[in-house]
Amino acid sequence: MKSLNLFYKSQKPRHISAIKKSTVITSKQEPDVGEKNEKLRFDNLIITKRMRKSPFVRLFNKTPSNVICPHFYELILSNGCPFNCLYCYLKLTFRGNKNPVIFTNPWSQVEKELLKISKGVFSTGELADSLAVIPDLLEPAILWFSNQEGRYLLLTTKSTNINFLRKFTPSSQVIVSFSINSLKAWELFEKKTPSPLKRLESAEKLKALGWRVRIRLDPVCLEVGLKDYEDICKRIKDLDPEVVTVGTLRHYPGLFRFEKQAPRKGLKKAPDGRMRYAEEERLKAYETIANWLGREPALCKETREVWEKLGWKFRVCNCTVIENGK
Repeated sequence: MKSLNLFYKSQKPRHISAIKKSTVITSKQEPDVGEKNEKLRFDNLIITKRMRKSPFVRLFNKTPSNVICPHFYELILSNGCPFNCLYCYLKLTFRGNKNPVIFTNPWSQVEKELLKISKGVFSTGELADSLAVIPDLLEPAILWFSNQEGRYLLLTTKSTNINFLRKFTPSSQVIVSFSINSLKAWELFEKKTPSPLKRLESAEKLKALGWRVRIRLDPVCLEVGLKDYEDICKRIKDLDPEVVTVGTLRHYPGLFRFEKQAPRKGLKKAPDGRMRYAEEERLKAYETIANWLGREPALCKETREVWEKLGWKFRVCNCTVIENGK
């Protein structure tokens, strides 16, 4: 593919694939950035590389008591995401500033924090897409977690940027979770991401190589029609990932201040403060999707009432492991 000058407006990429210290971007190379505090532009996106002053590790325990979301740890190797999905909560988290920031601290600083926690799942994808722009610290993270017991690294992504992982030996301590949506929802709300079918192909390749692969079907956007999810659910069933987690569209009202086109049809203010579909619509969606998947999925940030009415019990979700590490 032809190289692009630094400030040249290219066609919107399906993933950010390369950012080098030089003034040339080659879109098929792996992502990287230049010197610390240097800002580089790729298709109107500025990526900053700098030292982080705040902690790298923190417990995720923000959900209300009536919403089931087991605690995991955020491992913050980078912030921000280039994909710009219309419903993304990061628009609210970062007050509209979606530009990625990659942290350049020495791995020893991150390790020092990790060693204070004896076990748990550590997700690099709560404040970023784990693979869309590869953080400098991801390679030492994978190598470190691969030699751990009780500590698990979770990579969450909408990217197909999996070549980076091919140089590592798959480890039971490293989990790759692909976020998937229906084709119509992708076309409307996830325009800068690879297609869901391409993401599933990447998931299948990693699974064949021996990586632990999970799928998150989230957010299910009912305004495109529940029927539109049947095909993608059957494809997920064929992939047979170790865990499938499903969530329906939900977000806080403040998102609309930063994204006027965020999907909102059918959403109403719920007791937990989020905008949600009516409970009966969510129940129907989960039951139908479970039938298409051929399994009872985990539910993402769903209320206790919904779990109870479905008659389902929480066992494991994409962000957790059970005691034997599965």
